[in-house]
Amino acid sequence: MTSYDDVPYPSYPYSKTHPDHCAAIAILLGLTPPKPPYRVLELGCASGGNLIPMAVHRPECTFVGIDASQRQIEHGCEMIKQLKLENVSLIPCSILDFAPSCGLFDYIICHGVYSWVPAAVQEKILDLCANHLSPSGIAYISYNTEPGWRQRGAVRDMMRYHVGRAPRDSDQNKIAYARELLDFLVAATESSDSAYACMLREQQSTLNRHSDAYIFHEHLEEHNEPLWFLGFCDRLKAHQLQFLGEADFGSMVVNKSWPIEVQDRLDAMTHDLYEQEQYTDFVCNRVFRQSLICHASLSPSYAIKSDVVANLYAASPGRVVTNSAETSSSDGWRFALDDGQAFCTELRSTQLAFEHLGKIWPERMRIGELLNMIAYDNDKDGINLHDAKELLRVSLLNVYSSTAGRLIELSANPFEVSSSHSSHPIANALCRWQAQHGDLIVNRRHELVDVAPVDRRILSLLDGTRCADAILLALMDQCSSGDMTLRDADDNLISDVENIRLLLSELIPTRIAFYMRSSLLD
Repeated sequence: MTSYDDVPYPSYPYSKTHPDHCAAIAILLGLTPPKPPYRVLELGCASGGNLIPMAVHRPECTFVGIDASQRQIEHGCEMIKQLKLENVSLIPCSILDFAPSCGLFDYIICHGVYSWVPAAVQEKILDLCANHLSPSGIAYISYNTEPGWRQRGAVRDMMRYHVGRAPRDSDQNKIAYARELLDFLVAATESSDSAYACMLREQQSTLNRHSDAYIFHEHLEEHNEPLWFLGFCDRLKAHQLQFLGEADFGSMVVNKSWPIEVQDRLDAMTHDLYEQEQYTDFVCNRVFRQSLICHASLSPSYAIKSDVVANLYAASPGRVVTNSAETSSSDGWRFALDDGQAFCTELRSTQLAFEHLGKIWPERMRIGELLNMIAYDNDKDGINLHDAKELLRVSLLNVYSSTAGRLIELSANPFEVSSSHSSHPIANALCRWQAQHGDLIVNRRHELVDVAPVDRRILSLLDGTRCADAILLALMDQCSSGDMTLRDADDNLISDVENIRLLLSELIPTRIAFYMRSSLLD
């Protein structure tokens, strides 16, 4: 038994661990990472919440996960069995005992493990990356970092001290003791505006948003080692590995828009990219890194060339907002997300590119094809076709890095052809299974999507055999049998059959459109 058997950790998808995302970063940095069909290994896979959705959406690839928690592995294996997946396997095994006969993997994922295990396991993780990563492969390792985690570490130490003084008790009570201490500290410093009091309030707010399992494994476990970035790089070097970049590409120093005087001082204090990354951690008080690793024999380039963007696939969930008072653009053109994040440009070629990406969302398009199809307004832009393409490549890259990949998504690979516009919509088997079992819903982009109870009812029916009328009939049957109930805005039960029919008739197409935009449909 491990602590993760006693207190299972929620197993989620992490979009930045996906090989298609990691490969896109590698391509931007001048490498040629493996293409599908690739082999993926996840160290510390829990119940497969990150690995299984990858296997569903990349059926041509092979996925292997290991975890020391028998309980979590059994849960994941049951899901694999019910989904009838043949390209993913979960193995109950500690990282130290993983067999060397496993062969090579094109991508190795180690999320939420490295800082939380003993030194011997950390060494084995890097050893596995050195000996079982294919020659052009990419590894992803996340870890807590100094100096940002130092304050959190103080809270952790106090929690462990407080819990350690309590009588031997259940894990749930230990978690309650830890939360109790933090509540006490915040209450005791309520009248203070000191940096310490502000830190305690911030930590309380952060931890209140997290599960009990997070508190237990992040703050009460024996091991939690934050690392200095350069110290981590030294460990890589000892294994003939090297830091490639951050999975959070926008956080890299090569993409920082420092004021010129700040950049000049940074250049004077540092000798290379690694030192600049470390000093950036100083400035940002970085808490956590998601580092991409490759063999030391490879030669990444941090002088990013815009032409590599043409080989990637782009997508954007934004929409055009015109005549906006919030933009300084002369014609009022603005491209925005639903949450208000936006950018403006007067370059018509860039406007056309984003307009097209917004229209085809949620699908991806190869950027090379996008460049070729854009009808440039040379009279307005005053530039030739070659220069217009270059400006557009630079513009796409700048928007990607400056908005943390939110306004435009870049991927190394396309989606499979979608049938989302079909009259008989299909949600993949994983989505339907999650809807039926109350699990969190994962979309094609390897992201969680928040859905309402009625969405679970509808998604469960989207197996490609039903049109909208058939979906309506199935839901009406559920209502008539009492299996499903509907309530109005005042929480009153709706019982009239015609009212139910009218409500569902309006609701179904609206929700299906939401599923399509949320990348829930195949």
